[in-house]
Amino acid sequence: MANGTVARSTARFLEHRHVTRAGMSRIAVMVSVGAAVWFTRPDTVGGLAGSALLVAVLFCDSVRDRMRAGRRDALTLWLVAMLSQLREYIVYLGLAVGAVLAGIAGAWGWAAGALVALALRDALLVAREASPAPPRPARRRGPVPAPRGGPPAPAAAGPVPPPATGGHDRDTAAAPSRLRSARAGARTAPGEEPCPGPRAGGSGRPRVQAPPALRRAPAADLARRLLVFPQPVRFLAIAVTATLWDPRISFVTLIVGCAVAITTALVDPATAHGGRR
Repeated sequence: MANGTVARSTARFLEHRHVTRAGMSRIAVMVSVGAAVWFTRPDTVGGLAGSALLVAVLFCDSVRDRMRAGRRDALTLWLVAMLSQLREYIVYLGLAVGAVLAGIAGAWGWAAGALVALALRDALLVAREASPAPPRPARRRGPVPAPRGGPPAPAAAGPVPPPATGGHDRDTAAAPSRLRSARAGARTAPGEEPCPGPRAGGSGRPRVQAPPALRRAPAADLARRLLVFPQPVRFLAIAVTATLWDPRISFVTLIVGCAVAITTALVDPATAHGGRR
């Protein structure tokens, strides 16, 4: 809650300074460059400083999401997505350089493996999120014209008598009400009370509740988001592993996390929605 309040206040302050969402994305890229430079130092100070700057990158994303000014057209969304990928590649480059300076064998190979795993994860999630093509509308055929030269329609032999009034009309007028009663009874299972009609002053539509199977608990929803392994989780994993261990452990963690995300998306396609980045 405090982070949201600070991010919202920062967003309003920057909007008064005419800073847009694209501008915040560029600022985040510059902060990631600083994080990569600090990650080149193979010591605890470099890990702590780089981790702090990664948290600053995530804070820039939070501020950008709370901005109201600026465009949200396709070009701006594309630019934000490209800069988001670029800053992560810059951080990977800093980790690889730091691993080389620390004397870790195969540092560039581990970095390449992390990039390949990330590319596979993004490609799978993009394919899962792609909407299917709309169905082609069927061509409506017009009425078949009558053959030429056919026999004319027979004329009426006499005046049509008016319909008689009586019990049949009363049954016809009462048919719609009986039909509505039959439909209401069909929707009600045996032993249950019928669904009440719309309340006075309401919208006239019954409230539809989702079945219990579709209601997700907050803990389950959080677990799904973590299993997708989005960029904030990847940055947090880099911050922890680069501070406590070395860049090689960071690359191994990224590869394992992307593999878990790919497996989760294949087993449960519902987790792919909303975790593309």
